[in-house]
Parts: sequence; C-alpha cells; structure tokens
Amino acid sequence: MDEQNEGTGGAAGAPAGGTDGGGRTADAPTAARLTPYELAFLEGDFETRVFPGIQEEAEARREDPARRERFAFLAAGGEAIRDIIPPDAPPEMLEEYRALFYHAFNFWRFGRRLYVVDAAVARYLVEGTPTLTDWELSAPYDSLYIQLPPNLFWASIGTDVPPEPVDGFFVTVAREQDPLGLPFTDVQVLMVLGIHRLRAGFSVIAFDTEAGQGIPPVWAEPGRDRGRDFENVLPGGEMAGLYSILTTAEAFKLVARVLWYVQNHAEDVTGAPPQERRAEDRPGSVPFSRLEFHRVRLGDAG
Repeated sequence: MDEQNEGTGGAAGAPAGGTDGGGRTADAPTAARLTPYELAFLEGDFETRVFPGIQEEAEARREDPARRERFAFLAAGGEAIRDIIPPDAPPEMLEEYRALFYHAFNFWRFGRRLYVVDAAVARYLVEGTPTLTDWELSAPYDSLYIQLPPNLFWASIGTDVPPEPVDGFFVTVAREQDPLGLPFTDVQVLMVLGIHRLRAGFSVIAFDTEAGQGIPPVWAEPGRDRGRDFENVLPGGEMAGLYSILTTAEAFKLVARVLWYVQNHAEDVTGAPPQERRAEDRPGSVPFSRLEFHRVRLGDAG
C-alpha cells in the first residue's frame, strides 16, 4: 500500500491522450475505475475480519466510528493501523495512513457507496457555478467516494511536487453537538491523487470542516485570493480543458457541488453494475472497478 504523499513525476504540461479532436478531455461514457479502496483494502482480511472487528467494538462501546476523534480510540482500529503502516514510514505520513484507514472503514461500513461523475456534470459544476449559499449540506450516505472524470482535475500535495490527476474524494460525515448542545455536522474529506497503472499506490490530502446553523460554509467563499476558482495552472492545460485545485476551499467547493447536484437532481443519478473488466481494450488506462456504482450524469440542469 503506497498511498504516500510523494509525487509521481512529470506533469509539466497537459497530459497526452484522453482528448478529443479539439484537444479537450474527452467526455466519454462513464465507467467506474479501480478505486483507492480496492487498491488498498480488498486484498487480505479487512472485510472479513478487521473491519467487522472494529464495528463490533464500536457497537459494544456505543461509539460512532464516523466521528473521527472517537474512531481513534477504538483499540481494534489502532492495532490494524499499526499493522499497515510500513516500519520506515516517516512520522509526517502517519496521519495520512490514519485518515485513509478511517475513511476506508466507514466506506465499507456504509456499503461501499461509489458515485462516478460524468465529465459533462463536472464541467457544469465548475462553469455553471451553482450558488450554494442557502444549501444545507446533505449526503446520500454518511460515507461515500466521489470519483471524478479521469485527468480532468489536477492538484499537488506540495509546492515542490509536480501536479497529479485527482481521482476523487472520500467523504465521511458525522452528527455532533457543540458544548452548548447545538447540532452541527463534522465533514471529513480525503482527496486522492495520482492513481495510474505505473504506480502501486497513490497520494492523499486530508482536510475537514464543520457545517450547521451559524457556521459560514467554506464552499460559499472564494476558493482563491486571485483568479477564478479551478482555473488551470498547467502549461497547455487550457487547450485540454483542464482544471486545477489549489486550495482546500476549492476542494470543499467541488465536493459540495457534487453532493448538491446528487441531492437536487436525483433523476440524473442511476445505479450501474461493475463494468466488464477487459483491460486489453483500454491500454494504459486504470482497470475498471469491481464495485457497483452510481452514475451522475447531466440532465436538464445543463
């Protein structure tokens, strides 16, 4: 499992391939690609022993494992995390492993809910700039994975690391109460970057926010101090129609817009079985996912 925060090499210009005749990223029919969950957690006994053991402990202790700070106190989870962290992992990477494990467990716990966004929807959510000022955060499940169109959004784990394509976001939400007893929603997000055939793992960036009455939503604020949100910064990326994510505010904005679209355009969200896995038909591409998924397509909204 190589979900380390390290670059994968050059991304100095727009990616080769995957474009239509005009140079823009092709809006091909959507199929779910192999997810970071499958890459890291389908092998071994996570789903048969590790995750069920954590769930049993949480139920016995009446803990909500979607609450990140409480999940950290579950003994079964702590033991499992120690088993998957490489002995030579630098200290600054330990939190990334913990965040990935937390999201993966809750993703499993809520039925491995995968939402795959069509390129046309992603472009609408960026270019159409829907206003979410009065929208209250709502997710169809308390944990899910949002998979973006391939090679359309790019980000970097650091200023000295080349940009990588953003595969998607784990999103886990939990209901909380502040010291005065007022309810709010804790939102944990893990952005996953750099999944491709030539790499065994991927990069991750974890961040969180709170949503509720009296809390200004981060997704309603400008994502950048200068320029347009999601404006491309890759040389040549404009011709390919690419977008860049430079700040956590932009990442939250994209996640919120996808959840808003799923909530308000349920007729455009359809269930789909796993695609037949014929990797030889897609040379150089990430294999298809083995999970059932929800396709998010553009309907009358666009």
